[in-house]
Amino acid sequence: MSEHSPAAGKPIGVGIVSPDPAAEDGPLAGMPGHLFEPAAVSDEGMTDPAEYDGPAPCYSDFNMLLEDEQVELVVVEGPVEKRRDFAVRALNAGRHVVITQPFAETAVDAARVMKTALKAGLVATSDMAWRDDRDLASLMGALAAENVATVQGALVFRTTPAPPDGTPGQSLLSEAGIEVLDQVHMLLRDDVKTVSAHLQAPATGAPDDGFLIYLPLRLGGWAIAHAARRAIPALPAWLVHTPGMTFTTSGGRTVAATSAGEERVYEAPAERVDFWENLFGAIRQGEPVKCHPADVVKAMKLHEAALASAETGEPVSI
Repeated sequence: MSEHSPAAGKPIGVGIVSPDPAAEDGPLAGMPGHLFEPAAVSDEGMTDPAEYDGPAPCYSDFNMLLEDEQVELVVVEGPVEKRRDFAVRALNAGRHVVITQPFAETAVDAARVMKTALKAGLVATSDMAWRDDRDLASLMGALAAENVATVQGALVFRTTPAPPDGTPGQSLLSEAGIEVLDQVHMLLRDDVKTVSAHLQAPATGAPDDGFLIYLPLRLGGWAIAHAARRAIPALPAWLVHTPGMTFTTSGGRTVAATSAGEERVYEAPAERVDFWENLFGAIRQGEPVKCHPADVVKAMKLHEAALASAETGEPVSI
């Protein structure tokens, strides 16, 4: 627990680094007021800060925010290239840290944040909301219930809607790759050996609107992730092979089929672990954090390898 932490029952004082902390999709959105309360705001380094008129003091100097004794947790938003610096400064000042997605500019920057947090015994995390996907939750629950120790092969099929106005979207691998790869990382029980990424685009020079990533595992298994900006109704969300069983997932429902022909069905759990409630428990009671920074670093490394492989046409070692 940080030296700045008050009694366990009190709300956690939050310092916010953001161009607009009160925005509809800003860092205050979804933060439960009975567990967290804004204590200070800083707009240092923000390119286009909004005028903050909330009750918490607003500092143009981030160091002044860190001197505020009411601040236990710092939520970092703003330019991606500045997030590592803000997070490391906050951790070195004894404050826990939440960084909005994307977590950092590079995996090396994310690793610096992780190492600083672990050395200080503080929380550094990010809300990886895609981990609450109902298909993934159903599949993970089925694997746990069947006591599966090894995943031999996994296929994930992801559909991302095209922009509603019909204009070309951004690179799908850049946009959705880290989400898919983090979900695959959660599923696998072995390390990835190499990453091979292949892109498809609607026209020459246009951003990719589909990708396939092949991930051979160090102990001989494999995973394949396919994503596209169009629906493929016949495909499941997940198809997973384990010794003696196959798991097929669609619509938040997983069917576990044994080699003997038996089938068991697992639905996605009705409840999920709320990010902010988990964070409060991690800071106050030392509970395991929902999104560990090591997972953030691993997902970013896989994503960077996929982007590099797509550019060079060659597998990238991890």
